[in-house]
Amino acid sequence: MGGLSCYHVSHAGLFLLSDAPRLLERLGINLAIDADAVLRQMLSNVSRGPATCLAGLGELERGYRLSWREGVVETEPYWNPWSYAGRAGQMKDLADAPVLVRKRVIEATRRTAKGYGHILLGLSGGLDSSILAASLAHTGAAFSCFTLVTHDGPGDERYHARLVARHLGKHLHEIEERPGDIDIARSAAAHLPRPVARCFAQSDDAIQMALASRLGVDALMSGGGGDNIFYYVHSVRPLVDRLLVEGLGKGAWRTARDLALLTDSPLGAIIGRALGRCLSRSHDYLWTLDTRYLRAEACTIRREALGHGWMKAPAGELPGKAQHIAWILGVLNHVEGFAREQVYPTLWPLLAQPLVETCLSVPSWAWLEGGHNRALARRAFAGLLPEPILARRSKGSPDSFAIGLFEQRKAQIERHLCDGWLAAQGLVDVDAIARGCRQGPVHKDGTVWSLLRLVDAESWARSWA
Repeated sequence: MGGLSCYHVSHAGLFLLSDAPRLLERLGINLAIDADAVLRQMLSNVSRGPATCLAGLGELERGYRLSWREGVVETEPYWNPWSYAGRAGQMKDLADAPVLVRKRVIEATRRTAKGYGHILLGLSGGLDSSILAASLAHTGAAFSCFTLVTHDGPGDERYHARLVARHLGKHLHEIEERPGDIDIARSAAAHLPRPVARCFAQSDDAIQMALASRLGVDALMSGGGGDNIFYYVHSVRPLVDRLLVEGLGKGAWRTARDLALLTDSPLGAIIGRALGRCLSRSHDYLWTLDTRYLRAEACTIRREALGHGWMKAPAGELPGKAQHIAWILGVLNHVEGFAREQVYPTLWPLLAQPLVETCLSVPSWAWLEGGHNRALARRAFAGLLPEPILARRSKGSPDSFAIGLFEQRKAQIERHLCDGWLAAQGLVDVDAIARGCRQGPVHKDGTVWSLLRLVDAESWARSWA
């Protein structure tokens, strides 16, 4: 999915391409911040198009080809996910699908790890990182594992991580998250043309780089993207897909029950929503926008403008597959914006193109079979991972760490946002921000994440302004 970014700019009759915007800046090219593009980024942190947040600097998108002829720049599709996600590309016989998925994951891991002597893997004990650990062990690669720990239940996954490490005969480095490593005014995306860093990840950055140096590793590996390619969703769209393909029958009934079990929702309500979606004219997928703390007059951008051509379902294609493609697009802003990526190669095997293509070719309803999320991936690694990992329904979360950080720093956050670049541009509602920072202890209502996203955008903007 484009592990190496390609940015481009026209300057003084030249057409320049680079993976490093700061290098272009050092050549004397003025890369000013595009306030409207920053607003689009704040509205949706999963939207990503060919325009960056620096005026005049474009990005060659994944799956596209760029040509420059006689001063004219043209881009055209080179790879299209609908070749695999479309009805014609869907697997007809799912009996061999788990074997194929396992083969693709292991091969992607082998090829991604090739050439590195010792890899450091973040092992949470969740399904995706556990699958990578099993794959690394299967390939015989040299690797070490670590897990990060917070004080609450969802942030302490040592039990599951230890199960995997013990199963594979690996020592597990267990390290507590450190809020003291975080400077909210510093952006780990200062070298990038978009505010895609997450300040709470600075602790993870510092821990990984220190451990990597101590162990002598030469690359880092992450299970990021697993939720996306293995289609971890709570949506009626897979049921809609099956209804549109097979009609009302035993298969659709099984998928409805699977979805009810997965989401703990009434079966009748799920069927009703699915039938309503079947009658919808559009099967496209649109991002949800976060307008909290933004100025009302700044939020005139429509959701359609933040989409991507791949998210538009061609005539006759299925809404669940449009969502699956969108989910894969949505991870691209989350695989960069780390300080560690400037020191160590960071490997993302689960986003390797052959694996993405294989997962897109699996019918959407197969991913929630039996009421389990990522069901096909679980079946694929049966025998290579401990049963409690394959059956695990819970999922770790950094919520408590982010909430704790916010509670400790909210006075600083209020000053940072109300007296900053975003406020000067008229993009944020400073009164609402002040109220949000002065409220009592917050919980998992999204408030913290919305404000921390603004913090990240503000720190990034200051690094370029």
